Amino acid sequence: MAFEAAGAGVVEAPVAPLGATDIRGEQVRLLYANLPPGLFVTAVNAAILALMEWHVVPQTRIAAWLLAVLLVAVARYRLVGYYRSTPQARDTNAWGRYYAIATAAAGLVWGAAAVWLFPQALLPQVFLFFMLTAMTVGAVVSFSAVFSVALIFVVSVLGPLALRLFLSGGRMHSAMALVAVAFMGVMLLTARRVERTVAASLQLRFENRGLIAHLEAEKAAAHRLNEDLRREVVLHSRTAGDLKERESYIRAVLEHVEEGIVTVDRTGRLRSLNREALRIFGYKEEEIVGSHFSQLVPAAERAEYTLFLESQMERVGVTFAGHGLEVNGQRRDGTVFPMELGLSAMTVGSERGFVAVTRDVTNRRRSERMKGELVAALGHEIRTPLTSALGSLGLLTETATTKLAGDDMRLLRIARSNMERLARTVAELLDVDNNHAATMKWTLAPLVLTRLAEEAVTADADYAQARNIRLALDPCSSAAVIQGDRGLLLRALSHLLINAIHLAPPHTTVEVATTAEMGVGVISVRDCGAALPLEARARLFDPQPGAPARDLAAPRNLWVARTIAEKHGGTVGYEAREAGGSHFFLRVPLFSTTSAGRV
Repeated sequence: MAFEAAGAGVVEAPVAPLGATDIRGEQVRLLYANLPPGLFVTAVNAAILALMEWHVVPQTRIAAWLLAVLLVAVARYRLVGYYRSTPQARDTNAWGRYYAIATAAAGLVWGAAAVWLFPQALLPQVFLFFMLTAMTVGAVVSFSAVFSVALIFVVSVLGPLALRLFLSGGRMHSAMALVAVAFMGVMLLTARRVERTVAASLQLRFENRGLIAHLEAEKAAAHRLNEDLRREVVLHSRTAGDLKERESYIRAVLEHVEEGIVTVDRTGRLRSLNREALRIFGYKEEEIVGSHFSQLVPAAERAEYTLFLESQMERVGVTFAGHGLEVNGQRRDGTVFPMELGLSAMTVGSERGFVAVTRDVTNRRRSERMKGELVAALGHEIRTPLTSALGSLGLLTETATTKLAGDDMRLLRIARSNMERLARTVAELLDVDNNHAATMKWTLAPLVLTRLAEEAVTADADYAQARNIRLALDPCSSAAVIQGDRGLLLRALSHLLINAIHLAPPHTTVEVATTAEMGVGVISVRDCGAALPLEARARLFDPQPGAPARDLAAPRNLWVARTIAEKHGGTVGYEAREAGGSHFFLRVPLFSTTSAGRV
């Protein structure tokens, strides 16, 4: 900044003692606060002086002097703006130097008026004397916060005036010069006293401010202490009632949950049983509380339970002992029943124990058994006629080649293909609980890619036609040979085709093509519909058992395709086409002599 450059040659004062820096900063703040009104008075006085001197002094001098007054006033006003725009942590010494430099400039301009604008007539001289002394009086009031600033202004304004009067000669001029010097001394003494008064006042203000702040802090601390004591009194008065209410609430919760909750101490004694636990085991509270927990388990398993609890008791810091354990329990009448058990360690004070959450799963076990029996029955009743019908269609297809016309033979093959697809779907639905996709049996054989793709297109052609979609096999497809299970690979391709059919717009074509690249056979399924969003692609081939079975395009069907591909040493995937649409693909290693023996 220009102000820093102007004050670069001034030697900084030594570090002031504690408290003096704050007082000095407040004095500088007062200087800047009082400057704007002084600038206005300066402008008015300069205008009056110019008006009075206009006809007794060369007008060019007056104009030049007025321009100097204006430039200095603008610079001082900008200095006030810079000061006010700086952060609170100001450099007091630097801003004091800037103010002193600006004040010296203003004093020199007004002091120059005593020399440059000095008139010949006595009356204008008297007016000039009066104007400069009046300016000095007004300035002392504004600058007296810092004596050095007042000294600079008074000397720079009245010094040239006194000198000019002495040089003019004559008793009147000499008397006016002496008066100017005397007046200058009085103004400086007054400024010195005012500075001391301001410093003392500021010192007292800071001391009082600290005292007031200390008293306010003590008052706030006393108020907080009083509030804390009041809250403590209220809290302690409510403690008994709150504890009783909380105990009642916890007891009500424990009594109305659907699981049985049992607490056991470190010796194995039963401490409490809620209402559901008493119902499950058939006891009354007074009959069982205090007894050993072994009364609730079959006699043959009591030793195992005891060893388990003792081992968990030794595991310091472990709070979770077991969850969802399928164990046996024993009722009061000796009946053994299956139950689900969750066990957690707890510590009350210095005592360690366990919380057991139990649930009678007799009905669930019965339902699972009935479900298994039903699935087995359905598997027998459905698979048997499907196998017979599929065998009959296969026999007809093989023996009627020369007896049926082309369209009839095509319809017979479509019926056989759809029957095979129905058999695969039924097998998948019946085996879903047994994770059939992960444990499926397979038979390896060499397969031609184009024939496999053609069979898949033929099998799903009617389904696509019902949705106004056309299936087409690329005539330039590769006839490379892979090794795999024909039925499983057709199932995987069917899932890819159905998803593509669902994504394709009506009256468009889903194209199937086969290629061979880098020892891998690739079957591609492309449509021209909308590509799947990014979040759907990330989980497209993940298992989603919750998807509805009626939705043949549900992503859960694709995880079966992925499982089949991985069992063949290959992969399935999805890509968004640059031209729009989706691209599903199945990659399986090509047939070779080394892969022929792979299991």
